[in-house]
Amino acid sequence: MSDIQTDLATLHHELAKALELIKKKGKLKLPAADVNDLQVNEALSLLDRCKKIVINSNVKPKLRIIHHLACSGGTLISKCLAAMPNIYLLSELHPTTTLHQGGGKPKFLPADITTQARYANVPDIDNLAWTLFNSNIIDTYHHVAKYAGTLIIRDHTHSDFCVGQEFREQSTIANALSGEFELLRVVTLRDPIDSYISLVKNNWVHFSPKTFDEYCKRVWVYLSEYNDEQVFRYEDFVQNPKKIMEAITSSLDVSYDESFVDTFSIFQVTGDSGRSGDIIAPRERRELTVEEQKEFESSQYYKLIADRFNYNSMEMKQSD
Repeated sequence: MSDIQTDLATLHHELAKALELIKKKGKLKLPAADVNDLQVNEALSLLDRCKKIVINSNVKPKLRIIHHLACSGGTLISKCLAAMPNIYLLSELHPTTTLHQGGGKPKFLPADITTQARYANVPDIDNLAWTLFNSNIIDTYHHVAKYAGTLIIRDHTHSDFCVGQEFREQSTIANALSGEFELLRVVTLRDPIDSYISLVKNNWVHFSPKTFDEYCKRVWVYLSEYNDEQVFRYEDFVQNPKKIMEAITSSLDVSYDESFVDTFSIFQVTGDSGRSGDIIAPRERRELTVEEQKEFESSQYYKLIADRFNYNSMEMKQSD
């Protein structure tokens, strides 16, 4: 038994004694003032022990996060995670992004306080957004735990690394939550050639310059935060979904159920821009133009990614 468990067992015993003492209040022959003083002193002693145990334990609740960039197969893998027993997955979270607002008239988002605060021009809105986000995640975590569930956050990583001229070097969501939780994190990666082709197709190249090498630079920085054991390739997943999903659930310390291959398609998550249907299988990449082939082959950052994660771009045939 650990020291913390021993302390808690002792505390439980002392609390039981205190309760028994309170029950016997009417039978004690002490004056009322003495009885009250005894109960107060006993309670203060127990509260002090509780405080010391909490301070000394330093045990944080575990929160799971899955990270991936846009057009990299993350929606499919997230659906499969959501299909695991007692999992509740919140999809594509990022409190300071404005990509969902678009242009034109304000959107009807009655439950989104942060976006409504932006429409209202509330001062220092980003700081407020992070405060609301942290509070909401903490409350949601405890609410889900009350029903014996496990919460997983799907980070909208695109907002940190692929929007604008500047980009982050680490996940802002993970940094914001690390003080409150022990984070268990996994990353899914798709060959950047296929991701970039899909970004262009969907008109989601939100960074500048809009080159493939710039994209790969951002991917390289994004991946530098993680060790290889945290990164799972999309190409491996579609080739052997049960094996890779079992490894992902092991990394996240959640239960695995192989029936996800039959049920994943019924789960609703945002960002479903690519494949559809209920079959997990590789799909061929469209034929590259001569210009694309030259651009992809000349990217130095792509070579770094390919070397680290064993991509041979000119031979692989993956696409939406």
